[in-house]
Amino acid sequence: MLFGSRRKKEARRALRDENLQKALNKASGEHYQKYLSTKNSMAWQDYKDRARAIRQECVPKLQELIQKFSEEATKAGANVYRVRTAEEALVLVEKIASEKKAKLVVKSKSMVSEEIGLNEHLAKKGYQVVETDLGEWIIQLAGERPSHITAPALHKTKEEVAEILSRHLQKPIPADIREIVKVARQELRKYFIQADIGISGANLAIAESGTLVLVSNEGNARLVTSLPPVHIALLTTEKFVDTMEQATTLLKVLVTASAGLKLTSYVSFITGPSRTSDIEKELVLGAHGPQEVHIIILDNGRLDASQDKDLEETLYCLKCGGCMLVCPVFQAVGGYVYGGPVYPGGIGVLLTAITRSIKDASKLLDFCADCKKCQDFCPVGIPTADLLLKLKHKKGPSLGERLLSNLFRQKSLAEAGAKFFSIFQKPLQKNGYLRSLPFPWIKGKSIPVLNLKKISWPENAKGQKVYFFQGCLVKFFFPEIQESVFKTLSHFGFKVVSPSDQVCCGAPSLHLANQKDVKALALKNLESFEKEKPDFILTVCPAGNSILKNVYPEVVAESSAWRDKIFDFTEFLAKKGLFPTKAKPGQMQEIYYHYPCHYVNDLKLRDIPQKLLQALGYNFKEEKEPLACCGFCGVFSLKNPEISEHLWEKKKQKILEQNVCLIATDCPGCIFQFKSHSKKDGPFFQVFHTAELSAKGIDRIKNGLENS
Repeated sequence: MLFGSRRKKEARRALRDENLQKALNKASGEHYQKYLSTKNSMAWQDYKDRARAIRQECVPKLQELIQKFSEEATKAGANVYRVRTAEEALVLVEKIASEKKAKLVVKSKSMVSEEIGLNEHLAKKGYQVVETDLGEWIIQLAGERPSHITAPALHKTKEEVAEILSRHLQKPIPADIREIVKVARQELRKYFIQADIGISGANLAIAESGTLVLVSNEGNARLVTSLPPVHIALLTTEKFVDTMEQATTLLKVLVTASAGLKLTSYVSFITGPSRTSDIEKELVLGAHGPQEVHIIILDNGRLDASQDKDLEETLYCLKCGGCMLVCPVFQAVGGYVYGGPVYPGGIGVLLTAITRSIKDASKLLDFCADCKKCQDFCPVGIPTADLLLKLKHKKGPSLGERLLSNLFRQKSLAEAGAKFFSIFQKPLQKNGYLRSLPFPWIKGKSIPVLNLKKISWPENAKGQKVYFFQGCLVKFFFPEIQESVFKTLSHFGFKVVSPSDQVCCGAPSLHLANQKDVKALALKNLESFEKEKPDFILTVCPAGNSILKNVYPEVVAESSAWRDKIFDFTEFLAKKGLFPTKAKPGQMQEIYYHYPCHYVNDLKLRDIPQKLLQALGYNFKEEKEPLACCGFCGVFSLKNPEISEHLWEKKKQKILEQNVCLIATDCPGCIFQFKSHSKKDGPFFQVFHTAELSAKGIDRIKNGLENS
């Protein structure tokens, strides 16, 4: 279905859950500020590039690395097992526990154990299993599953945690975080000493030495892997690297992205069981630490995924969980709504496709807003949003998606529909806006009316030829942006064309899982480019720019010839130095700039708008990091109107904090979102595309309103 599902009902409940919203806001805000402080003190991009290169090198040769690791770990005295499925892993863990006559098992945090359902399986077999990570212990006592990879109890407030512990310990526990940590330390200590088996995961595995690498802050992983006589390590087949040097680089980016730290309190390198050679240099296994180490390497679909070009990069993931904490949708609804049955967030949807099935993952694909924040943040550069789109295309469009996509593909049909609605809307409009209509995706909004104004193109200059790719929103709603682009470029001597044979860029079809329509639209636009043979192609929409530059070459190889000629309008002016420098308002009017998500995270044009707006004479103001999404998100806002509205409310607060009534941006979609809410929330701002502000500056010059 295009709209509505059980998961979307859960999303609505999550948006109304005050405790959840409080917990998510607090956690994501705290995490980002720590991350920002640490990454600004190091050569972060260099580390990211090196980390990605390591994953690119290691993932294609996982079989070789696993074999090498197994040989070296065995030499060091460990027992190494390879299993294909969760069922095989469960049988093996139970077999080891049975042979050791174990009763009590302590665990450090392990998402692999969640993946195979280890706790439930061992409990059914009569074993006592105690989670020792604070977050995991809280979740275990609550009878829930982790809502985040590294912060399992992210969705809980301190008040909720205190209530859970009070109920479990049958005594009042105050809602004070330091007291809660103190209680956990006292309560869990006895289990470490009494345990028969300690079970851990592993963050990495080093092939050259057969070494497991574990990262923690609490110290519980050290105790789980050193105090019990038997240590069982569960890890998956993508965790392997070749050398210690590779591991330390990955550790650096993992910790920064995960916790906003330069290094965690504890990094453990475990190579076989404990040992001593203090007496006559004779080696004896089993000193103060475990006498036995059992390493279980689970595949569960990963090696097949390493050979799949649409899923391979998922295996680069270090499980830092940072991508979720910058994801506006995860921040809105949490990991129980946005994510798979085990792994939350967008990356969790991809992992669900690998470890379960594409069918299981497909139910979750509509929650990605494609803002690219996760891709920009990821310490190993996983293009999560792009991979989710590829997964959508593997699934294919539903009937509703196919019909809607076809509307964008058929230019004549879209134009006829627009003409019909422009007549239909007349009795419903007032002052350029439609009154609120009873559709879920526009409920409570006053959306701009269709504006099919015919643009008259005066005689062009004879300079270099610019092809203006206007996009659907400009064509049907904001012709003033088109006029502004023409006025600015003509002023600087360019010959501007915007042919009538150009069609939709294909962004809606891309997000409606209809790659066939994307290709058809690409071919039509490329035919138009070839006919005009422009020197430059300019866009005023970041998403459209990305489609033309990045998606078209994937679906039509020949389009790569145009890639270097495609520019964002503001980017073009800034890079060419085309500023109307005399067009300065007398009072240096303050202007708030809204950064479109694709503009920053995909096109990497963060510094561009400020150059233009300051040259135009505005006092540039921007919001405090992290930058907020306005909630437009194209097709996403149609499918998830409540989440879109939630994101807008957060954005509105950021605007109000700046106390500025003039807003600029570089995305027609964002302008549509701002204008749709301007009536409902009060006319406290005016919003313009930067192209409009540039044209206004040129008008001031031409009208002689500025001193030379």
